[in-house]
Amino acid sequence: MNEGRLALDIETASPRGEPSDFQNTADFELVAVGLGYHDGGETETTVILRDGDWETKHTATLLRAVVEWCEQRGGPVITYNGEFFDEHHLRAWATTVAEEGLWPEAPARVDALFSDHIDLATLAATAYPHAVRPNREIPALWKACKEAGIDQPTVWYDDYDLPAAYLEGLGIDDAHVKGAHIGEALGEQYVENVATGLENTRTHDELTRLVVEYAAGDIEPLFSLHDTLRRLDTES
Repeated sequence: MNEGRLALDIETASPRGEPSDFQNTADFELVAVGLGYHDGGETETTVILRDGDWETKHTATLLRAVVEWCEQRGGPVITYNGEFFDEHHLRAWATTVAEEGLWPEAPARVDALFSDHIDLATLAATAYPHAVRPNREIPALWKACKEAGIDQPTVWYDDYDLPAAYLEGLGIDDAHVKGAHIGEALGEQYVENVATGLENTRTHDELTRLVVEYAAGDIEPLFSLHDTLRRLDTES
């Protein structure tokens, strides 16, 4: 019997402008997916990146690679707020690529992938109700991890050879990477570099390393948070 678990976290961009609704998939494009597999030993982690422009065929290729990676390992999928975002958008993209004839099996394969989905956000809201901000239904992931005593890695811009002027041009002046940076600037810049043939530059190499390390950063914490929440549930 397979005792393994999968973890999944998507990174998106909004090349057509600021999202009007975070559940409107038309406002988002898939840039990268952080994946993890844990079966009691060391966690296997990978990040699958978009390999092309915003055409749907590249969404289909990335989506298929994600599903096949997960199918090769098996186990329930863990996300944080995935019912609202990750799963929601992956299902919508699966429908789109199927309708365009790029991968007809996509909806069924994504349905199977999320058949045993565990959304830690709802569990964290029950375990740490005091951590839920006013007018919200769940605590932020960083806050849930803090409550659970779990360290989340911080990705610092100083660790990458990215010129200050380059980051300023993208509207970034923070010391460390935030999810909004990927969604509002870095993700789109990464895809534009790939689409325009700038992949062999030092700056693109560093941007790629940054995106990969950021996307992978929450995978191990998802497994640790799941362990903690299961233990709390058992003790209650």
